[in-house]
Amino acid sequence: MPHDDDVLKAGAAGAARLTRRRLLARSLAGSLAAPIAAPLVSGPLAGCATEVARPQASASAGAPADATTPPRFRVAFGSCAKQSKPQPIWRAIGEARPDLFVFLGDNLYADARDEATLRQRYAEFMAVEPLQAFRRSTPHLAIWDDHDFGDDDEGADYPLKQLSQQLFCDAWGEPADSPRRRADGIYTSQVFEAFGRRIQVILPDLRFNRTMLTTDPSLKSSYAAMVLRAKLSGQPMTGWYVPDPRPEATILGEAQWQWLEAQLRVPADVRLIGSSVQFAAEGSGWECWANFPRERARLIELIRTTGAQGVVFLSGDMHYAELSSVEVDGGYPLWDATSSGLTEVWDIPTPNRNRRSAVMAEVNFGIVDIEPVTEGEDDLRLRLALCDVNGKAKATKDLLLSDLRRHAKEKTA
Repeated sequence: MPHDDDVLKAGAAGAARLTRRRLLARSLAGSLAAPIAAPLVSGPLAGCATEVARPQASASAGAPADATTPPRFRVAFGSCAKQSKPQPIWRAIGEARPDLFVFLGDNLYADARDEATLRQRYAEFMAVEPLQAFRRSTPHLAIWDDHDFGDDDEGADYPLKQLSQQLFCDAWGEPADSPRRRADGIYTSQVFEAFGRRIQVILPDLRFNRTMLTTDPSLKSSYAAMVLRAKLSGQPMTGWYVPDPRPEATILGEAQWQWLEAQLRVPADVRLIGSSVQFAAEGSGWECWANFPRERARLIELIRTTGAQGVVFLSGDMHYAELSSVEVDGGYPLWDATSSGLTEVWDIPTPNRNRRSAVMAEVNFGIVDIEPVTEGEDDLRLRLALCDVNGKAKATKDLLLSDLRRHAKEKTA
């Protein structure tokens, strides 16, 4: 993270390339449990195939499961880990004993405009031993965001995206015949079975096909002055991106939309959608789904019309942690737990009309615990927690699966 004097030196002349995040200052032993069922989606919509895995659900953090403790499936998640910085947080995450860790993007910082730099940054990532040791010991899934895709706020126009796809798949141990190597994007999903319930993790690719962001030039000018004013005033700092209402503006691309609809129709009790940028946040002016209002509305409608229950978003990118939610007409609230970063911290307030917690401006990771409410009952509890570098929960929210379902009268309306 640059110091404030670095920001001021950059000045207005560098505003075209500066962003908030830039100014902050096949051995995969930890791979997922062996699949026990054939892919549930086949043909052109298979994309990155969904499989069922049955890892042993843990009982409580730091203790093995036994017959006297209630079952629980723990998913930890996080984003934004700069490979040049120390990463002590993996100790606390390991001590939390997640059944799965979801890497939500910016898993390294490439910021590359040429092939040599992109390759070098991935080599540096693979040399971060605390991170790689964690990967060897813990089941995990990964998606990318802009910095490990290639460069700040990049999308479909990034010139090295095919190379980036290859390097990502190499680094994350994707086999030679993996659909993630062939598709227009590295989107993937996995279904886990624990205590007789099905937990789906969906990781869409928000970079490979995404339309260029729309900028308000008046907001982007003299970025260093914006930072200084925010620091002096303590007022929220709005970014320079504005919503793009055009029908052709897209985040996912049509092929991925068809894949995502198929995934939302896969039988599952709980669906965790790992979004590399925030889904529920509004009004920030930084990267988020709200910059593409038609795409965001399409996903909300798709969740509603497919009858997908138990959807919760896990997001990264922002260099702070928070909980947000958006109300859905004819549906249920969509919660978004943002965890960022594993090394990166942004301590200037930003606006978010849908914020539902305090902001954690410190190194952090997230946890979702999925557990039966009472033995013999159909309901599940989802406990969201945003934790500091020592594993202490600083923001929490309990959700019931019964509150993440459409009521029968709404389904038939």
